[in-house]
Amino acid sequence: MLLFIESKKMRLSRVPNSPPKNHKNIFFILTTILFSLTIFDLYNITHGAGNLLGGFSVKWGLIFAFLLIFLISLLFILWFSLWKAEVLEPAIERIVAIRQKLFFFRWILALPLLVLPVYFYQYTLWGLVFNSLYFRLFVWIFLSVFLAILLTREEKKLIGWFPLLPSILFTSTTYTLARAFSYVSDYPFSLSWSDGNRLWDYSIMFGRERYNYPTDQPLEALITSGRQFLWGLPFLLPNTTILFNRFWSALVLSLPYAVLGWVSFKIEKGRKKEWFLIGLWAFLFLNQGPIYSPLIISAILVAIAWKRPLWLAMLLVAFAGYYAETTRFTWGFAPTIWAGMLSLNGSNLKDERLALQVWGRALALAIAGVSIWYLYPIIQNAWQNSTNPITGLGNAVVGTVTSAQGDVTLQPLLWSRLFPGDTYPEGILGGLLIAVLPLTILLLYWIKKKYWQPSLWQSLAILGALLPFLVVGVIISTKIGGGNNLHNLDMFLIALLFVAAIMWRNGDRTWFSQSKKHPIWLKGLLILLIAIPAFPSLRGLRPNLSLTEAEINQVKILSDAEDVNTLPPLEEINDALWYIRHAINDKQVEGEILFIDQRQLLTFGYVPNIPLVPEYEKKRMMNEAMASNATYFEPYYKDLAMQRFSLIITEPLKIEIKNKEGIFAAENDLWAKWVAVPTLCYYEPLETLRGVYIQLLVPREEVLDCSVSLP
Repeated sequence: MLLFIESKKMRLSRVPNSPPKNHKNIFFILTTILFSLTIFDLYNITHGAGNLLGGFSVKWGLIFAFLLIFLISLLFILWFSLWKAEVLEPAIERIVAIRQKLFFFRWILALPLLVLPVYFYQYTLWGLVFNSLYFRLFVWIFLSVFLAILLTREEKKLIGWFPLLPSILFTSTTYTLARAFSYVSDYPFSLSWSDGNRLWDYSIMFGRERYNYPTDQPLEALITSGRQFLWGLPFLLPNTTILFNRFWSALVLSLPYAVLGWVSFKIEKGRKKEWFLIGLWAFLFLNQGPIYSPLIISAILVAIAWKRPLWLAMLLVAFAGYYAETTRFTWGFAPTIWAGMLSLNGSNLKDERLALQVWGRALALAIAGVSIWYLYPIIQNAWQNSTNPITGLGNAVVGTVTSAQGDVTLQPLLWSRLFPGDTYPEGILGGLLIAVLPLTILLLYWIKKKYWQPSLWQSLAILGALLPFLVVGVIISTKIGGGNNLHNLDMFLIALLFVAAIMWRNGDRTWFSQSKKHPIWLKGLLILLIAIPAFPSLRGLRPNLSLTEAEINQVKILSDAEDVNTLPPLEEINDALWYIRHAINDKQVEGEILFIDQRQLLTFGYVPNIPLVPEYEKKRMMNEAMASNATYFEPYYKDLAMQRFSLIITEPLKIEIKNKEGIFAAENDLWAKWVAVPTLCYYEPLETLRGVYIQLLVPREEVLDCSVSLP
């Protein structure tokens, strides 16, 4: 808001740095609209809390009046700063003088500007009340400007461009980090659909001794070894808790993003401040997926290999390819393609032929990327069977393609998820456009200005990496079970980040500084580049708290909400745990106990250590239901008919057919068809603990004819 305030008494030139008049008008109109919408949001919150003046309480009426006066005052200050700056010059001079005397204490003052909004939104009940978009947007802008004023060092400026952009970046990073750590809680039950059973998945590799299950029998989970290893590391600790595991998960899903940025954009003699800031931006950009960390770690290895000696680079890329493939087979070729693209673009980008040495290095790294997981098994098999290696390689390629096609087509492709809908309001294509458009425009602008001049072959290498990743990511995103975010476009997003790193290393490195070089539209683009990724996090910040009944009623009054989506009171949590333990102790003498859901209760010892039934886990059942795999469900239906289980613990089962309307409607209908309907035919609820979203099922006393209920 105060970006354009300048002082004539300090001999500042208003002409070159001031926006044109039409830009001023647009800026002021947009600000006025935002303030008006903010006031409307505040009115909706504060009105209805009492009977004063038609619906205000004394306290909330005073709060609304104060905020109204504050916003109107800011609007007047903005008007004077744009058209009558000389009126504000004495006040500006005093503010600048005070700021210059603060020295490093300005950082101490800046810290609350980053921490307090997060605490307010995420760790107090007021985050459930002040959750309106425009209010949060106003607070974000106001605090960013205030922070920029504190961080500006120039003696003759109230606010500078370089402090403003990092201020927005710092606040964006804070909001996004807070959202990543929002599930760090000691709440014993699941915080999301798959939260609890994911913790069970992670525990199998290093913590299977936690379960009452024969050691000589395999224990498998619906998770690849790459993910299981990384997320399972906390189970090497003997007394690891659910709180620490959730913290570790949040750390794993955040820190590697920034590390990839710092490694990719690292140059020998660069601007350390801008290098640090670009790493934070990389964290924001990649978080738009989000992207599973094993692929990020593979990308980090490739980035480290970029300028290293060939022997070391080949080792790094080989391990990157192996780790990527052990996590998800569709990732196996990604390190190879990344390494080739980076190698071909490692030299100065001039319109000249690439040296033979460059081609040789790119080919060597490409082969290294598939050497461990792909080429070695082929060569080994050819050696053992005395077959032609070339023929073996060809057969392996055909087999891989056929396998990939089978995996893609095994489950339905929902092409409607490419477009806006209940599951993803922006749609895959819309969300992708929002995520990458600012960066794409920036890259094209740098090419046009010839700050970055890739040769023909270098351009083809970049396009040859981006386009396949884009096509594959879009197709996989339509697969049932996904399509609610951009995580399947992970290889494409990382490749685009690498393209930005290529431009950074070989072209211009003044994204955050030297404002005189940037036209005003480019400044706006840079703001969007770092603000857009944080926007969903800002909207999504909310507390995971156990509130009392009085606090819940207060939130309902102020937010006009019929239901408050928060954790149940501690008493209800403890009562639910007691009931589940009691039910298990009572029913285990009658038969086996199946945890379809909430297996983390076994993992962390919240319930008795009963014999584990590993089959029929919720995520696996959902996966097979989406594939309409009747072979998988046949033994499950037989076990239900024979009443194998004396007690089943699951999420509340309900028979609700959405018929393509609602979030994950297709998935819901298949779950109802293959799981809910058959299960509820053979079993009936013993108790439904709605506060913790758990249902306990027992065999029906009256046996029904369920043959008509089976798919």
